[in-house]
Amino acid sequence: MNNFIFFPIVILLVVFHFLFFRSFLDRGTNLIVFCANALFAFNGITVYRKSSFYKFVLYLFGYLLLFIFVLLLHKSPLIFTLFVILFSAFFLNTYLLIYLAIFILAIVFVTPYWLQAFLLFGLYYFFCHRIYKKTFSGFLVAMFTVGFIFVLLITFPILYFASQVTFQSLLAAAKNPGFQGALLNSFFTSIISTLIILVLGVPFAYVMARCDFSGKKILDNLIDLPILIPQTVAGVALLVLLGPKSPLGEFMYKNCHIAVANGYLGIIAAQVFVSSPFLIRSAVNAFEGVDQKLEDASRTLGSSPFNTFWRISLPLAGSGIFNGCILSWARSLSEVGSLMVIAYYPMTASVFIYDEFIKYGLTETQPIAILLVLNCLWAFIALRWVRYQLIKR
Repeated sequence: MNNFIFFPIVILLVVFHFLFFRSFLDRGTNLIVFCANALFAFNGITVYRKSSFYKFVLYLFGYLLLFIFVLLLHKSPLIFTLFVILFSAFFLNTYLLIYLAIFILAIVFVTPYWLQAFLLFGLYYFFCHRIYKKTFSGFLVAMFTVGFIFVLLITFPILYFASQVTFQSLLAAAKNPGFQGALLNSFFTSIISTLIILVLGVPFAYVMARCDFSGKKILDNLIDLPILIPQTVAGVALLVLLGPKSPLGEFMYKNCHIAVANGYLGIIAAQVFVSSPFLIRSAVNAFEGVDQKLEDASRTLGSSPFNTFWRISLPLAGSGIFNGCILSWARSLSEVGSLMVIAYYPMTASVFIYDEFIKYGLTETQPIAILLVLNCLWAFIALRWVRYQLIKR
């Protein structure tokens, strides 16, 4: 491409600015837009010298698209200025230019959700780029694209929900004594519930993984039964069994002065019921992944069944079991349906949020709900980090 093609284009750009922009922009805004156009023209020299004619035409076409969709349709000269500067700066870097395109499309076409859209689709491009760079497989990228739709459905509501409150409202909600007590109840009971399932479920999972016996398929299906049963039905079933008017509940109260319903025992009983499948199923899969020849070798060398289990099987299956503990703890922490039936009080965090929503509506409930999500998130990340550290060892 010769100079007689490039320089007239630059001159036309400057003339176009003075003829068009000065007609409807104030002096300050006009000066800012002029600086952006001058930078665009200056960077065009670099594009002109380092690239082909078609890429230079694409450079000009990008300016035209920004002019039409941002300035003419959305009437946003300052945003147009920002986009022109970023576009001219990132044009020769394809990787950054795609991020900029995602950013522009998010602001122009999904304005109310631009931040969430930019974060999620930027993340999508990041992973697609990594997958293709590693495998050079368009098929894997297409499969990832289909699966990422599921990620969007999960994360988009949470991101938008979290962006609707201010930092001051979060601080005010954090000082709410009712929420503080409910959050402590949730963490305390979910930890106890997970420990109970761990102590009782791991031996059962080991037997299920190592033995074949009549009726095993029935037991295997019963493991997942709490997932099938609705939460409120589980709460009703536990209340019928352990409530104050049931034989067992009446016996425990008269002889041991223990009330299961509307107490911590009721909370723990409900959490154990609904979250046990996650830990037991993970433990079964973990033990099935342990090579039985290692256990046979340990027994051949004179080790007892308990020592073989404790020193060989359990450590090798430890990562899967720990992962099951995380899932079981998370499920216990989020339980609400059965607790509203058998143990509304003392409130856990999930029940407290529902109670606040019924009393005060959505606006007052949002900061508390976000605080619960943040607390659960950092705890979940910490547990995952511990798991990865155990795997490395």
